[in-house]
Amino acid sequence: MPNDTTSTPRGGLPSSQTALLVIDAQTSLIAEGAWDAEAILARIENLIEQARREGSPVVFVVDRRVEPDAGIHPSLSVDPGDPVVEKGFCDSFLSTRLAEVLDDRAAGRLIVAGLQTDYCIDTTCRRAASLGYDVILVADAHTTFDHEHLEAPEIIAHHNRILRDFPAGEGRIRVVPAAEVSFRDRAPTAGAEPA
Repeated sequence: MPNDTTSTPRGGLPSSQTALLVIDAQTSLIAEGAWDAEAILARIENLIEQARREGSPVVFVVDRRVEPDAGIHPSLSVDPGDPVVEKGFCDSFLSTRLAEVLDDRAAGRLIVAGLQTDYCIDTTCRRAASLGYDVILVADAHTTFDHEHLEAPEIIAHHNRILRDFPAGEGRIRVVPAAEVSFRDRAPTAGAEPA
């Protein structure tokens, strides 16, 4: 699934479509104290609205291990036609139907937001790039929790830094702030980070 507009993904369709991938924005996970959750959720909702305006598919990924409320956070708009992919690992592609869902939508470019920066966001971005997707990690639309060695803002900044221009064969990861995300532009500003 090379990152140019003339290539074809595994399904044989042109890979010119951009999809928004919202990972683990689940009620109980957010309620556990995700850093800056209200602002992150607002940015994710803005991305969802922007994707819909620009005709891009919105795909939700949820972790079936989240309890007691594994539902997508109520502040986010989920349309009846939006695919919801269940996963059981940090890698949103591992043992899921995500690749098929993206292929069905001819998505060769992914805009990624959600939780947790240091687990599912990091792993899914790297896996997507290694599969040939052009990945845009939204710098200020992913979050995590404080840990014993680092606080959440440091973890987020670290991942934005190491993933900001991450090549992986035909795929790659770039990091772009939400204000600069375009679902039509194939080449957003690389390496940008929020202040």
